[in-house]
Amino acid sequence: MRKPSQWMVCCALTLTLVGCNPNEQPPTNEPTEQPVVTEEPTAPEEAPESTDDASDTPEPEVAEEPTTEEEPATETPEDSAPVEEAPPVELVPKEPLETEGQANLALGTLILVNKQIALPSNYKPQDLVTPNIAFVDSATGDRRMLRQEAATGIEGLMAAAKSAGIDLKGTSAFRSYDYQVQLFNAYVARDGKEQAMKYSAPPGHSEHQTGLAIDVSSASVGYQLTQGLEQTKEGKWLADNAHKYGFIVRYQRAFEDETGYMYEPWHLRYIGVEHATNVKQMNVPFEQYLQQLMD
Repeated sequence: MRKPSQWMVCCALTLTLVGCNPNEQPPTNEPTEQPVVTEEPTAPEEAPESTDDASDTPEPEVAEEPTTEEEPATETPEDSAPVEEAPPVELVPKEPLETEGQANLALGTLILVNKQIALPSNYKPQDLVTPNIAFVDSATGDRRMLRQEAATGIEGLMAAAKSAGIDLKGTSAFRSYDYQVQLFNAYVARDGKEQAMKYSAPPGHSEHQTGLAIDVSSASVGYQLTQGLEQTKEGKWLADNAHKYGFIVRYQRAFEDETGYMYEPWHLRYIGVEHATNVKQMNVPFEQYLQQLMD
């Protein structure tokens, strides 16, 4: 009986292995554990690969650069006086937080903006300045600007972080109404309105338009806006120390039902040192804190 040649044995083994590749798996729409939400959307036709705050819904995978033109950079002289004076930190709201869904601008750094309360479409603070901190390259022009008091606060926070060996950069600060329209419409076109509402504010409802909010991130997560920041030393430092410089981590995991937004360890909102310290100690949503101040 003739023994099989080496060539015949190799062919038989190859045919067997081709049909039994254990690494081949069908595509899945299961969500990733850590959502990534950046400011600039991908083109609407691109399919998202990650999920939002809900464990059973797909989250947006967002490109680093927007497909439309950036707003032109603007410079604010360092010696220019603010047109709007910020109220003292001991301010206790005595007026309504809103009137017919419009934010009360008289509340200064305690102004409340959320999914129910909006800013006028033409609102832009007159004391916007560019803080002396590091930003990612994609943040340009107005998107590097904050109100004067908040800018001073973020400079202190970033300096303290650097001293503690914490690497942080700003990714986005002020956003005009028109820029919000561009972002939100692109998200809706890609993911649908219901899904987009979980991670993006409708135009006029973004805290970024107040000039009191800034997104920050670190090299440890590729300067992305991801919930994974929470597990890094940078994210933990922010959670423990932001209040010392007047900021709160606005959208907490425990308050998703109240705020209507997914957990965002990167989104900092300036309200002043005294109030930020109180909010952290009380461990309540900003809305609830303001209501308690007024009672």
